[in-house]
Amino acid sequence: MKIAFDAKRLFNNFTGLGNYSRTLVKNIHTFYPEVEIHLFTPKVTDNEETRYFLEASNITIHTPSKNYPGWREFGMAREVNRLKPDIFHGLSHELPFGIHASIKTVVTFHDLIYEKFPHQFGTWDRWAYKVKYRSAAQRADHIIAISQNTADDLNNFYSIDRRKISVVYQSCHDVFQNLEAMPDSQKTSFLYVGSIIERKGLLNAVLAYHRLPPENQKPFVVIGSGSGAYVEKVRNMIDYLQLGEKFTFIDKVSNSDLRSFYTSAICLVYPSMYEGFGIPLIESLFSKTPVITTESSSLPEAAGPGAIYIKTSDVDDLARAMQQVLDEDCRLTLAEAGNDYVKSHFSSEITTASLMDVYRKLS
Repeated sequence: MKIAFDAKRLFNNFTGLGNYSRTLVKNIHTFYPEVEIHLFTPKVTDNEETRYFLEASNITIHTPSKNYPGWREFGMAREVNRLKPDIFHGLSHELPFGIHASIKTVVTFHDLIYEKFPHQFGTWDRWAYKVKYRSAAQRADHIIAISQNTADDLNNFYSIDRRKISVVYQSCHDVFQNLEAMPDSQKTSFLYVGSIIERKGLLNAVLAYHRLPPENQKPFVVIGSGSGAYVEKVRNMIDYLQLGEKFTFIDKVSNSDLRSFYTSAICLVYPSMYEGFGIPLIESLFSKTPVITTESSSLPEAAGPGAIYIKTSDVDDLARAMQQVLDEDCRLTLAEAGNDYVKSHFSSEITTASLMDVYRKLS
């Protein structure tokens, strides 16, 4: 089988969409070495996260001889048509125009957050997403939704026939899987992982933390970046509540370092209002660290029995959960149940087999 991918995010995005792309392609290459893989990208970034694809056998990288605006939307298709793969897979909501009808097309949808929270996106972004995403959903031969919640949104917002959608959960980087748990006595901090944006609720975590008794205000590590008014609001609140010595902000870490933060955390605090999936949840549970998250969107799908669930935007409920997870028995019960759950649902081998089933049915 010959599969071509839109690999722009794989080579040039180093957060959620890029992580999804790299994990998916690497897992196919690992578990199905007979598959011929072709990666199409307007440019290549060579770093620790992409080097695997630059050095691996049976992976061919295609870049334009001269990059120009619109190559990914139009020019890429001409090159894909010359290659004649069995399947072309757009890994992040988009498909190029002009792919020949003999080539089966698949597109992954992660979320339709811009439809749920339009005020958090600029006018131009909302318009562009609506045009490109809806078009890709309509033109694709098949859609991969990374959660049942995203599949429901595709049906509700775009009226996509559910028979055209397969829910194929995503896995996480293999560095987080099959870890030895750190002794509970060495788990010392609360942990937040993710972009610092309004939807993900870090400000609520700060307010909830302030309501804990002083002796339970363990160090709080924030791993993620952001800019603008919301980040300033969070930092100003930390200063106002005189919590500056308790919070540590880290912009970006390698996966191996992130693994250490997970294993040494009391729990992952993830009070997001809405997610297409929630990769940090399964990274944490693979690391045998329980989760606090909300009841909304796909988050219960990702965390299963490994989380304490709170009402969205309820600071008191979040403070109660943070107090509850400090109990060792509670923590260990959640960690074990959550670890069993992610291994049986989101391991690299299981998720890749599900994806290959979709490809085989199309080809």
